[in-house]
Amino acid sequence: MGINSIRFKIRVLFTVLLGTVLILYSIFLYFSLYFTLYGEIDDKLLLKAKEVSAAIDRYLIKTGPGPGELVPAVQKVMVIDNLPDPDEIGMLEEKWLQKVDLLNLKDDYMSFVDVQGKALVTSENQKGPIVVPSEKTDRSMRDGSPVHESTKRYGTSLRVVSFPFKAEGGGYYVIQIATSLKPAIHILRKRLIQILASIPVILFLSALLGRLFVSKLLKPVHEIARAASRITDENLHERVSGDRVDEEMKYLVDAFNEMISRLERSFRAISDFSSQAAHELKTPLTIIRGESDVVLRKERKKEEYKKSLRTIVEEADRMRKVTEDLLLLTRLDFPQKAFDFESFDLLDLLREIGELGGVITAPKAQTLSIEAGCGAIGIYGNRLHLRRLFLNLIDNAAKFTGEKGRITVTAALEGAVAVVRVSDTGIGIEKEDLPRIFDRFFRSGRTGDRVQPGTGLGLSIVKSIVDIHNGGIDVTSTPGKGSTFTVSLPIVFEAHPSIQGLQN
Repeated sequence: MGINSIRFKIRVLFTVLLGTVLILYSIFLYFSLYFTLYGEIDDKLLLKAKEVSAAIDRYLIKTGPGPGELVPAVQKVMVIDNLPDPDEIGMLEEKWLQKVDLLNLKDDYMSFVDVQGKALVTSENQKGPIVVPSEKTDRSMRDGSPVHESTKRYGTSLRVVSFPFKAEGGGYYVIQIATSLKPAIHILRKRLIQILASIPVILFLSALLGRLFVSKLLKPVHEIARAASRITDENLHERVSGDRVDEEMKYLVDAFNEMISRLERSFRAISDFSSQAAHELKTPLTIIRGESDVVLRKERKKEEYKKSLRTIVEEADRMRKVTEDLLLLTRLDFPQKAFDFESFDLLDLLREIGELGGVITAPKAQTLSIEAGCGAIGIYGNRLHLRRLFLNLIDNAAKFTGEKGRITVTAALEGAVAVVRVSDTGIGIEKEDLPRIFDRFFRSGRTGDRVQPGTGLGLSIVKSIVDIHNGGIDVTSTPGKGSTFTVSLPIVFEAHPSIQGLQN
């Protein structure tokens, strides 16, 4: 599996995202535990400081609030190891010893510090102030709020609370109580090791699960690839099964199957078109070759040579017409290259076509009339190709209309659509031929001595030009009475009686 495969990229992305989430969540858990532990320690220290302060106050009440009694009272509270003999312990000392055991003060560090930072009384395990009072401590004494901070003494990390104490005489002091952070640090370190050890294991397991998940997810893609590799011109009917796949993958499978269906239709159309084109070109080539062989076999009269040459020229013209129509149809498949659109009056174009159409109808003395039910019809299209469209319809009508027949071209507005109808009084179209008359190389059974053969591409060209102009074409016919081709084109303006000054 290469690094450029979708499977590899999804697995990497999945692992990176999961790893990022795990790291962020682990950081959250670590610091949540950190603040919880430190918060509990600070609460316990604050409780101890309040009990120490209350014990000092009780001793001062008993001995009197004089300045000389403060230090002895503090010593009785903080110097726990120097208390009197059990027989000499009074009620206050007994209650305080119970508090000491309850609060576990024997393992803590205590100092009683004045505003200059001098330690007046310390516990037996402490020499001097635990922390030097700072501006923050001075501010806390004035506000009456405790200060929590961390320090390092005696080779260990301590958490300290500085609790303000106000003596009866008006002096300000600080009760400092510190406890070791070793238990908390041990818990945090253990948790950190667990996090660092578990994240790689989780990522490894998730990568394995992600591989299975991605394989299942991409299974329809592999099936599509295998189906695509199996499909040839002989089995375009094969499709990929869309059962039991996710919604997005089902959309992909349906799109692939639809693409294969379009390819199948296109391949069939191309195959039919190629065979029909070959057949259309083969007939005139056979005639040209036959006429050439006939005139070369022996000496002929001048009239015979002329007749053979006229036949060769007619067949060559037919081949040229088929080739030109095929090239036009190819260009019509890419209208952005074959079409330059402009705004113009459709009625002006129809009047021009009426003059050109007279040449088409003259050999059979047919009547061609152009009728309009409005003053002007503005459309946006390609004038040259629309002229070809209507001339092809007139030519088609003339072929299948007898001597002195009538061809009528009418134009009218129906809402926002220009409707042009080309009607004839010809032999009509059989009902079973109507669905196929716009197919390439299709020729109806409407044949007779007076019907001139064509290439079978004229109506196909008409249909392509109409489609590119976002229009529509329909045909109605009654055998023996004639046919009517109806072309609908969207309009861009309607004016009366002319369209002078129209801007594109």
